[in-house]
Amino acid sequence: LKEIINYPVPASKILEALTAASCQETFCYERAELLGDAYLKWVVSRFLFLKYPQKHEGQLTRMRQQKVSNMVLYHHALERGLQS
Repeated sequence: LKEIINYPVPASKILEALTAASCQETFCYERAELLGDAYLKWVVSRFLFLKYPQKHEGQLTRMRQQKVSNMVLYHHALERGLQS
């Protein structure tokens, strides 16, 4: 993973990202999901900002919402054969 993202990820963080709240550990993947959601929004925002310099922030926000909504992501996952 370090080579792919060019950032060292501690093994404890990987374990945390794979751990469900129901296992009653002091950590769970929901916290990592929050960070992942924020990162996805940042990546899409940056892409749209650079691709459409003439758009204002309201337009970019709407475009981002259309790209990262749960329904859109769900349909992309289904198209690629990923389980829901």
